[in-house]
Amino acid sequence: MHKSILLVAALTAFAANSFFCRFALANHAIDPGSFTWIRLVSGAMTLWLILAFRGQMNYQFVNDRASWWAGGSLFGYAVSFSFAYTQLTTGTGALILFGMVQMALIAFHLMTGNRLKIGESIGIGISLTGFVVLMLPSAETPDFGSAALMLISGICWAGFTLLGRNTANAAQSITHGFLVASLMALMLSPTLLSLESVTAQGAMWALLSGVFASGFGYILWYQVLKQLSVLQASVSQLAVPVIAFIAGSLLLGETITLNAVMSSLLILGGIALIFTARFRS
Repeated sequence: MHKSILLVAALTAFAANSFFCRFALANHAIDPGSFTWIRLVSGAMTLWLILAFRGQMNYQFVNDRASWWAGGSLFGYAVSFSFAYTQLTTGTGALILFGMVQMALIAFHLMTGNRLKIGESIGIGISLTGFVVLMLPSAETPDFGSAALMLISGICWAGFTLLGRNTANAAQSITHGFLVASLMALMLSPTLLSLESVTAQGAMWALLSGVFASGFGYILWYQVLKQLSVLQASVSQLAVPVIAFIAGSLLLGETITLNAVMSSLLILGGIALIFTARFRS
């Protein structure tokens, strides 16, 4: 499958995850701990069943350090993300999360001996400007604890992304990571899982997040990561709010504002400039 199609599909899954989490937690259909537990366990079970049915499942991850790092990063991201969003608006959470992801991945890009080309620097500046303009109207002064959790979530996601760049088999790597993360969730069941706060609607959102947006979405992400530079992987994620904006307008009838359109064009233009600069090199 073409790189562009894989990338758009993966980023769309990320946007869907934000919708599922927001719908579940904002409507108090489920608590954040139970949402995370169902998300991780359902994703792990689904992927395990698929690989087992295809005869591709192995358990080498038990002794594989990279799988444990990936699983730990996934668990840290998912738990921190869910609990942080109970006290943060969508705009504030996105600014903190994606801002941290950008800083971590760009720092790694520079620390590994790479330099930013002029076109890449301009592209980063344009896309980040558009991102801030898009998200700032809905941002509020954050609660310190929730902001700290979202920063941790961003660091974990950056680590999860970096670990995916060297995987030989995306489906196996994601399944192994999910199995490790689900084991952590199962061990912490008394702390995370609260059945009395889980409604049918909340469980449905968590299952959609775990099976489709996370399980299958992360496989697509790991598949396309091998074809991207760290910088491209970093900045391309700024398109997630743009996809969410488009989906909200088409599916939920949300108002289309000039600010949202212009900032979305800035984000996409900056991303295109970065990909073009890398292609020319």
